[in-house]
Amino acid sequence: MSLLNHKLQACTRAVQPRGVLRRVAVAPVCTLRHNEPAPVQQRLLSASIAAATSLVLLASFPLASSAARLDLPNKEVDDATSPFVQELLKRSNENRERYQKERLQDYYRRNFKEYFEFEGANAKVGKARGLSSETQQAIEKWLEENK
Repeated sequence: MSLLNHKLQACTRAVQPRGVLRRVAVAPVCTLRHNEPAPVQQRLLSASIAAATSLVLLASFPLASSAARLDLPNKEVDDATSPFVQELLKRSNENRERYQKERLQDYYRRNFKEYFEFEGANAKVGKARGLSSETQQAIEKWLEENK
């Protein structure tokens, strides 16, 4: 007699009232303990349920190939007639000089700060290198603005 049948008989005997000859199985009473291995049939059933569930979930989502089948029209925008593109071009042209000055100032700040600190550190060094007083003051002013 298998272990499962033995447990089932023990469970049904415990539930039967005296004098009743039929067997009644009650599910909550007849459960396997956690440390006992599950029967092969139960493991196969659990695996097949898991596989069926995952197949149903996969079938419910649209596949990438079905998304590729959608033919959406690709409308090219004519730059000459599009008001949005014209507005962007207008703003770009208006700010062109400002953007160029900002790029140049950023370049100076990254590459020449140490040089200007050396030149503006001492008036004697600037005079020996041939800097005029206006240039010396402009270097000091630039250093103050770009600390």
